[in-house]
Amino acid sequence: MAKRPISVCLTFCLAIFGLVAGSCDSSYAGSSFELVPSSLELTPSGAGATRSFTVKSNGDEPVAVQVVVVKRQMAIDGTETYGEEDEDFLVYPPQMIVSPGQQQMVRVTWLGNDSPEKELSYRAIFEQLPINLTTISSGNDSGIEAIVSVTLTYKATIYVIPNGASADVVLIGAESQKDDLGNDLLVLNFLNRGTAHKLLTGLVVNLTSEGKTITLNKDEQLKGVSGENILAGNKRRFVLPWPKELPVGPVTATFTTN
Repeated sequence: MAKRPISVCLTFCLAIFGLVAGSCDSSYAGSSFELVPSSLELTPSGAGATRSFTVKSNGDEPVAVQVVVVKRQMAIDGTETYGEEDEDFLVYPPQMIVSPGQQQMVRVTWLGNDSPEKELSYRAIFEQLPINLTTISSGNDSGIEAIVSVTLTYKATIYVIPNGASADVVLIGAESQKDDLGNDLLVLNFLNRGTAHKLLTGLVVNLTSEGKTITLNKDEQLKGVSGENILAGNKRRFVLPWPKELPVGPVTATFTTN
């Protein structure tokens, strides 16, 4: 019996959110290529307006990769959306084929406003293009053969940072709320009034309700909040289980970060 091929395309997307700008020692390793660094800081003008990523092929076959830079927007719950390919960047080369064990430098140059009022945030999306197919036998008598094309997508961060940009994050509200099952929740609302992004690293939150004050400073207490990113001019809203040791009711809150 002739084997009938079935084509399956699997795309693995590694979305890298909220990493510290300029962390050049970070890398993303995959079955086909690595990308370093995870984040770039560019200046709006001068020599700092050009920086580079490096794509390294670590598979057994050549890897084809294309790069686009898109504007990054973040909703109050942290969900990211992206616009069309941004024309304020020159990316070279925008497409490449890298042989096994070899690497390709990708230069990114800012061509936009040389004096933005605040830091600008973008994603550099490196997408693997399938150029080879791996055939996998089904191992049964059906005669079906699976053809699997596996691709990787990496989302790195680019910040264009004007001189003097800085974050100014404030806690604009804390309140109690119930979920659909009647469980008590703590809602924290932050605003970044500054001109640069801020990571909530080393976060410590002090809560007071009905005369009792507690401190949240452990990762498990602040899961989903600690380390999160607040872009310049953005608000973030976080919902946590109500702390068991704190009386439920009107609450005030203060915080510190690194």
